[in-house]
Amino acid sequence: MADREINNSFKVIYEENIDHLYSYGISLGFDKEQCMDAIQDVFCKLFINNKEFSSINNIRFYLLKSLKNRLLDIVKKNKRENPESKITISDFPVEISFIESIIDKEERAFIKMRINNLMAQLTPNQREAIYLRYMQELEYDEIAKLLNITPESCRKMVYRAIERLRSRTSLNIALIITLFFQGNF
Repeated sequence: MADREINNSFKVIYEENIDHLYSYGISLGFDKEQCMDAIQDVFCKLFINNKEFSSINNIRFYLLKSLKNRLLDIVKKNKRENPESKITISDFPVEISFIESIIDKEERAFIKMRINNLMAQLTPNQREAIYLRYMQELEYDEIAKLLNITPESCRKMVYRAIERLRSRTSLNIALIITLFFQGNF
């Protein structure tokens, strides 16, 4: 019975997080196959080491961190095996796609351009921190660990990013963030 409960818990965790992990991997600049392979590796490790499973406080943070580390391992391995390899973690490029069903093409293009221009004024780390904070709902200390900075630096980074966006537009900041990070990357 315990094995069945573990399998069911594992299934629920997988189903609740697969889309978030995939979106995060794609947003880091990896292709579909690399992301899916890395996600599979993360879940295999989690399943095999189920003792560790019970000690995880925030499963989404654990999975995002594990995925990023696995993708970094892939980059390092590819660099060793093929020094000319161009696989790298990108500058957290994100493209807006959520608006398509809301407004007509002309307005959509204008709004997309305006939001992308606003977000382009942020550093890649600011964009990633905002994504992790507001879309993945991670705590500042968790984001700081992912970005290898202190929690205080993380708070300041997010605050400054929000202030930069506020100073450059009259649009609702929460709406900008949601529209920018929704949908397929």
